[in-house]
Amino acid sequence: MTNNDIFRRVLHLTGVGRNKQLLVEIFHLGGVHATNSKIKGWRTSLDNPRSSHMPDAVLDGFFSGMFEYRDKQTKEGINIFNFPSE
Repeated sequence: MTNNDIFRRVLHLTGVGRNKQLLVEIFHLGGVHATNSKIKGWRTSLDNPRSSHMPDAVLDGFFSGMFEYRDKQTKEGINIFNFPSE
């Protein structure tokens, strides 16, 4: 499984991929400069010639940004991952 595959699955799982502005903000929180076109390439399978290989550091930055975003929202009383606790 490639970083692109992991990234695409996380976007699908969380639904964050539907909000392009939020996705750019999450990358920024993780210390990664990302544009909509870069994100589009990263979320595309490497089998597609329009894809861009997502480096490990970028995927790590994305996850760091997700944690930062979650923590900021939690401080405001917003639970962004609303999985059942049972």
